[in-house]
Amino acid sequence: MNKFINLLFLSLVLGSGAVAEDNIFTNAKVAIQKIEKNDIQFIASQKSEQFIRGSKVVNPHLLSSDTILGKMPCSPFYSCPKQVEAYFSSLGIMPTQSLILYDNSYGVYASVLYTILESFGHKNMTILNGGTSAVKKLDPNQKLFDKYLNEIKAVRRVMQEDNSSVTQKKSEATIKSLITKIEMVQPHLLIEKNLNFALKKRSNYVIKEQNRNYLLSTKELQNAVSRVRSKESNLTLIDACPMVDIVGNRYGNYLLGVTPLSWKRLIDRQNNSLQAKDELENIFIEMKLKKEDLNYLYCMSESSKALFMMLVMRELGYTNVKAYTGNWSVWKGEGNE
Repeated sequence: MNKFINLLFLSLVLGSGAVAEDNIFTNAKVAIQKIEKNDIQFIASQKSEQFIRGSKVVNPHLLSSDTILGKMPCSPFYSCPKQVEAYFSSLGIMPTQSLILYDNSYGVYASVLYTILESFGHKNMTILNGGTSAVKKLDPNQKLFDKYLNEIKAVRRVMQEDNSSVTQKKSEATIKSLITKIEMVQPHLLIEKNLNFALKKRSNYVIKEQNRNYLLSTKELQNAVSRVRSKESNLTLIDACPMVDIVGNRYGNYLLGVTPLSWKRLIDRQNNSLQAKDELENIFIEMKLKKEDLNYLYCMSESSKALFMMLVMRELGYTNVKAYTGNWSVWKGEGNE
């Protein structure tokens, strides 16, 4: 019997009917069942040495519209519509295509891409919580692959300790056998190192609608600063990148009256994923954030962290939430107009 499990049977192994879809974030157990489906495209939103099989790579930083002078010509959008249309057309992606976004940075860069696409009307998307690490943990073929690699390492240690011809000859035969097994299992892995960069057929990615519901403009941010200083009760301005994250010292925040909540508190470093839902709920309760209130977020070093926190809050039911798509230089640049 073939010990390698292919995608056709993997959904049965994982129990395909037992897991429901999440809202913005999805888990690896759901995502694995969709690998290499014709109507679903996996998008890696960060350069990496490992990719989910069949992925395309989109670098969200290439879509930033901010200039060196601290201007955002398409504010409050992170990117300009024509820029997004050209980029996704070159990748052969359609506006109606279902996308599963992922990275190996806790979902931070996938959150940027999600926000960009959502702001221009792309609806069928989700972010894979845990990225490639979560997929590897569930792939039975990966376990075999890693097992064979570890066995080769163990044999090589024996060869270093025992130089006798008998041991060397026996060890070489064992390694050769293990390499054959690795070559057999490798095509079945869900995570691959080399993507197919063959020329892709262009699409016609056309933006037909715009969604500013979750985007915070510079003027709105400036107004929010005044409102929190006047202690408006139903608005919280959240700094997702407190000074301690940026310079390592607790000198406070760039803006007075804000609530400092580091994006790092939301992540589980060991599993390269979000904290458990209960833990996230407790963090926001501890910070006295109310789901019915206005919650505005910014990060003056890099807007990706604010966008990430915004999506996490929305996942937990914080509907009146917006994030600033610029950084400190943009805020100052546009604020001086």
